[in-house]
Amino acid sequence: MGRRRKLEALADFQRALKNKYGLGEGDSYKPWLRVQDVRSRGNSGKIQGIKVNREHHMLSEHESCFFYIAEFCDSVIDIREQFPLLPLDLSVKIAKTFGVDHPIVPGSKSPNVMTTDFVLTRSDGVNTWYEAVRVKPAEKLTDKRIAEKLDIERNWWQLQGVPFHLFVMTKQNQIQSKNIQWVTAPVRQGRKFPTDLVESALALIFPGTMLTEEICDEFVREFKIEHDDALVLLKTLIATKMVDVDLDKPIADTGILNIVKVTDFKVVRHHAS
Repeated sequence: MGRRRKLEALADFQRALKNKYGLGEGDSYKPWLRVQDVRSRGNSGKIQGIKVNREHHMLSEHESCFFYIAEFCDSVIDIREQFPLLPLDLSVKIAKTFGVDHPIVPGSKSPNVMTTDFVLTRSDGVNTWYEAVRVKPAEKLTDKRIAEKLDIERNWWQLQGVPFHLFVMTKQNQIQSKNIQWVTAPVRQGRKFPTDLVESALALIFPGTMLTEEICDEFVREFKIEHDDALVLLKTLIATKMVDVDLDKPIADTGILNIVKVTDFKVVRHHAS
């Protein structure tokens, strides 16, 4: 882990930009704030991306919850976290316009660079667009100061012509996120399986309710693999969306899969060739 950067004065902000923090897209993007730059307020950490081959810096459990859901969405092709609202003069002017105090560097009177938790790049195959997302715990939404800062942020993005959304973690989307985290873990670790094995495994799975244990036992019998590898194979099939499952109910805790659809692998291979 790199050392904590100093971000307290204009010279620090200029140095950060010179070093490409807050700039770039895809693999080359460097978040303005990294895990090591912020004193931990809870469950901060890094998540290896699947769609983008780099580590994403999450500063809270709420951010991690959103990240897993967003990355699993087909239309999301890039995620840039801790995105700086620059130039600084613009957010300062917005604050003055609304008659609210702009965030300052702690212990000083200097304006601080505001950040948006996530900027998503989305595509429907024809059009590409951006969306900005702020993550906030429900209990903080009634805080007047937080509302003021949200107004600055929302209007900053409105001036860019970018939709701004607020994400609040709930029990339901937390279940979805944990399911996605569970099934995508092997893919994030680089696990892969031969094409023939994948095709044979798909032939053993059918729409409806199935137990993960029963599917894994079947994989063990048919393919002569270890049980742990069988579970990784099943997770990979779900993570790559060859097997579409209901994510609204806990999977790891119950061992129950509600399978919606199983991809015809021959069709997939035909389109890829």
